[in-house]
Amino acid sequence: MWKNAGAALVLAAGVACLASPALALNAWVSKIDKNADGSATYHFTIQTDPGESLAPGTDFVTVYNLAGLAAGSVKSPAGWSASSEEFGKTPTMNGYPMVNPVDIPALNNVTWSPTKAVGGGVKLEGFSITTSVGGTTQGEYTASVTRGKSKQAVIGTIETPAFWPH
Repeated sequence: MWKNAGAALVLAAGVACLASPALALNAWVSKIDKNADGSATYHFTIQTDPGESLAPGTDFVTVYNLAGLAAGSVKSPAGWSASSEEFGKTPTMNGYPMVNPVDIPALNNVTWSPTKAVGGGVKLEGFSITTSVGGTTQGEYTASVTRGKSKQAVIGTIETPAFWPH
C-alpha cells in the first residue's frame, strides 16, 4: 500500500506556502522521462521569488517520500549538492519545525542544498531523480529560504504534469 501511496514520488510535489504563493520559492516537476527499463526520471525546476535568496550552509529544498529511488540517481546542477535520507531535512527555528510535512518512514527523501548563494527571481533547472515505481501521486516539498535577513519556511505540493499517462 505504501508503495502506491508513495508512488514514484509523492513526487509529483508543487507549492503551497505559509505566505502568499507569489512570495515563496516554487518547485515543480518539469519533465518525466520513461526509461527503457521501466523506471522513470523526474526533472525538477526551482524558482526563487524576487525578494528571497538561498544561502549556502543554511537553506535547502527537500522533496519527500520518493518510493523506489534508484541508488546514485539523484542529480544536481552546478552550485548544488544533494543528499537522500529516510527522514527529510525540514526547516526549523530554534530546534522546532517551522512546517509539518508528511514524511513516511521507509520512503526516501531528497534534499538539495546550494553550495553558492542563489539570488532572488532565479529559475533553476538540472535537478532530477530516477525511481523504479511507474505511477505517481501528489507529494510534498519544503524549503528553507532567506527573505531579507530572516529565515522563512515553505511547504508545498507538486503535481504530476498533465502529459503523464496514468
